[in-house]
Amino acid sequence: MSWFAEWSSASLVRGHLFAVTWGIADCLLLPSVALMPAGNEGRYTWGSLSFISLLHLLQAWLWMFFALRLNLQNMKWQVVNIAGAAAILVLFGSAAMMALENLEDPPELVSVRDGDWTFVSSVYFVAISVATVGYGDLAPTTIVGRVAAVAAVIGGLFVLASALHGISRMMVLQSLGGGSFKAGVRTKLVIVSGSPSAAMCKDFLVEIFHEDHAEDAEDLHVVFLFPKGGPSMDEVKRHLDKKENVSIAVRVTVLLGSVLDVDHLQRVSAAKAQAFFILPNMQSNDSEQEDAENIIRMMAIKQFLPSARIVLLLLKADSRYTLEDSGVGRQGAEGEEITIIAVDQFKMELVGKNLDAHGFAPFICNLCKSVGEDAVPDDEAGDTPEWIKEYLQGVGNELYEIELSGLYADKRQATFSEVALDVLEQTGGYAYLIGLVEYNAREHKRRVLVNPGPQYRIRGTTSPIRTCGIFIAADREAVVQCEVNMVFLGRRERPLGDKGNHRVQAAGPAAPLAPSPAEKALGRVAGPALAERAKQVVRHAKVHSHGLRPARPPLKMLAEGGHILVLCVGATDLDDLRLGALHFVRPLRQNKSLKELRPIVVMSPLVPCDWDGVCDQQMVYYMRGLPLRKSDLERVNFRAAFSVFVCNVSSAGGAGAALDERWKVDAEAISCARLLEVQLPRDTAVLVVVDLKDGPNHRYLPEPCNSTPDLGTLNAHLRMQSSRSLEDEPSVAANKDSSRPSILARARMVTQRIRLATALVEPDAQEQAHGDGGEDADDYFAQPRFASGQLYVGTIVTSLVVNTFYNPSLSDLVSAMIAADIYKALVPQPFVGKSYFEFFDHLLWAEQRLAVGILRRSRKPEQTGEGDPAKPKPGDGFAFMYTAPPAKMTTLLETDIVICFEMDRALRFAPTLAGG
Repeated sequence: MSWFAEWSSASLVRGHLFAVTWGIADCLLLPSVALMPAGNEGRYTWGSLSFISLLHLLQAWLWMFFALRLNLQNMKWQVVNIAGAAAILVLFGSAAMMALENLEDPPELVSVRDGDWTFVSSVYFVAISVATVGYGDLAPTTIVGRVAAVAAVIGGLFVLASALHGISRMMVLQSLGGGSFKAGVRTKLVIVSGSPSAAMCKDFLVEIFHEDHAEDAEDLHVVFLFPKGGPSMDEVKRHLDKKENVSIAVRVTVLLGSVLDVDHLQRVSAAKAQAFFILPNMQSNDSEQEDAENIIRMMAIKQFLPSARIVLLLLKADSRYTLEDSGVGRQGAEGEEITIIAVDQFKMELVGKNLDAHGFAPFICNLCKSVGEDAVPDDEAGDTPEWIKEYLQGVGNELYEIELSGLYADKRQATFSEVALDVLEQTGGYAYLIGLVEYNAREHKRRVLVNPGPQYRIRGTTSPIRTCGIFIAADREAVVQCEVNMVFLGRRERPLGDKGNHRVQAAGPAAPLAPSPAEKALGRVAGPALAERAKQVVRHAKVHSHGLRPARPPLKMLAEGGHILVLCVGATDLDDLRLGALHFVRPLRQNKSLKELRPIVVMSPLVPCDWDGVCDQQMVYYMRGLPLRKSDLERVNFRAAFSVFVCNVSSAGGAGAALDERWKVDAEAISCARLLEVQLPRDTAVLVVVDLKDGPNHRYLPEPCNSTPDLGTLNAHLRMQSSRSLEDEPSVAANKDSSRPSILARARMVTQRIRLATALVEPDAQEQAHGDGGEDADDYFAQPRFASGQLYVGTIVTSLVVNTFYNPSLSDLVSAMIAADIYKALVPQPFVGKSYFEFFDHLLWAEQRLAVGILRRSRKPEQTGEGDPAKPKPGDGFAFMYTAPPAKMTTLLETDIVICFEMDRALRFAPTLAGG
């Protein structure tokens, strides 16, 4: 009955004539099963056709590939599959011959027999016949056997010809980007579409198959679906053919096609895909056209698979707002299957926040990028600079969203601060809880809270709101929560300071402006509704007019200095400039009084066409000029600026160009940075942040200012350490064959990257690092300028996009942290020399501020106790971001600046802070 049910369902569901294929074969097997108990004196009968069951080996052979997770798009496994299928068919023919030859002919077909046939002789006969050898020492004697032999030989020749044709066709399709991919039962399929460059695809593969995601990526397979006419496909194939990429090559399929074609989606098993990534060409000359094409791709995928999870990367935030206004990709809804990230918005907001809170950019970037916990050097010789060990300790941390233990709310009625302290105690100070994500099952919404306050109560499991924690830790397993039969370590009796509740006075509602006589007259004639629409039209017309005529900076303000200078390079060849100035200004203006505002001056060859977004902001000015011209820089008094942002808006060359031309996209930004820092004194306090589009170009930048004494010693140390042979170390030799590099090997690799990043490297070393063997140069995170918050690399957005696959809320978490208020806390004298944990506890309870890192100088200053410890002095070195330091192992210094998240702005003045 089960066989009949399977036969019937297959006939109906598949929609083809199952009854005349496997149905006939299975029907012929039934007499064999029925005659087995009866027997016929051990002889075959015409009802004993059990050899037909060998045809099911073809299905079992294919299922074996799925069970072993072997990639049938790989040339080697395709050949194995075809050869195995051919062998099974030969086996079937041999068994058929043996059975039929040993049967007695019917009376009308009786002939002379020369001897009995065996199974081995049948296999031998079919093999030599198919191979067109045919020795003739063995031949069937019965008429039925001869007919079966002819059928076996003809069938074997057909199978052999089909196999050869399949191999040749497969080779042609592979070379042209054709072919297909069939996902297995356990395959986690990810499809990448759009028009990404080859460098972006390489970064994508490095991030998604990073060792930190080994467990989550166990059955992962990536399919690149490239459009026609692009060089990226060949470059990615060459990258996968390298020896060091053999482990991921079998898990990556590169095909030619478009998601706009349903047939192409079907041939890559798009219906089984867990996620779709739509990536743009980051160096496109027409960003609007690029975004429009990717939006159409997103709509085509949604039409084919409405439940598809899509990560869409757009170049401009304007395209994102257009989608969100139409109801697509709105943030905050649980189960939202579309994640939209805008490149210009992420860059401008992050850099703007970094200028307001020095060190914030490396803090966010390192949390988005997978580096690995074994990046901490092994300091057996005791000569590794302390700042390298501390910086890399923080680089190994990442953001994780993990559901909170039900014990916190149901048994302990714990608040946010108690849970944060418990996690910190349970992990020995190595994991931090910095916020909450609340999912409302009834309203299908999601709310992200960064530092909701010490008295915010965790919601219970009986509530319709599910609560997850936002953790900073080296890996997911490093987060330890209080469970049953564990001691709760977060509850302590301490007075809650009143300072946190009343630090900032809430502004009362503003008095409405009195309408003008013209507005009163318009209201009487046209009515309230039409009058309001008319006022909106007039308001938009005024904003547009002011955007065409931006305000120039006052000379007195420029002479006084202290302004933030934005230099737009690479805009000379553009017809229009979309800067995204609103995203840059917003972090610098949020929650600040008029006295705290710093003037912002933008210099570019042409007025940004989106300037109307900031024309109503106070103290935001524009000056036309060329950033590479010294006289224009003198006009904006760059020497007295508070900070300078070299914003790269170029689209020439880039990562999609040839290897020897990738520097062109960042040429003007590098030249401008060198021009600025040559003119600035070495001990200047002016922060110069450079925007690079291609990561390997960071080696052409000069050293960060105020760092010469420290880097001189560092370079000598790095040269000495890199000159040692890895084979001389027994610890490395023991791990030579390991799939994961040893700690010492990683330390050597990281220090080599830092040495290449400095200006003292030899030219031939630079050329080697930029060649095929220079993959290490892409790890810009190990560069001192990046560690000090003076470098932004555009490829970080690829890491952010990829990690949204493993953490769907990551983009919302990063946006919430950028939007949060930052407080820079100097270390009070009573806490100098004490552990970071003690100061963390004090800030959390007494001031309702959540400490997340330390801005520390690379050289420890002399403990004189005089002057402002936050102001850099000669010999202090550069400042670097120490992310989430081990709380109980880190000692605070007088010059440390602790970066804190203020309490969530929406909850700061709420009548009650209880969440339950």
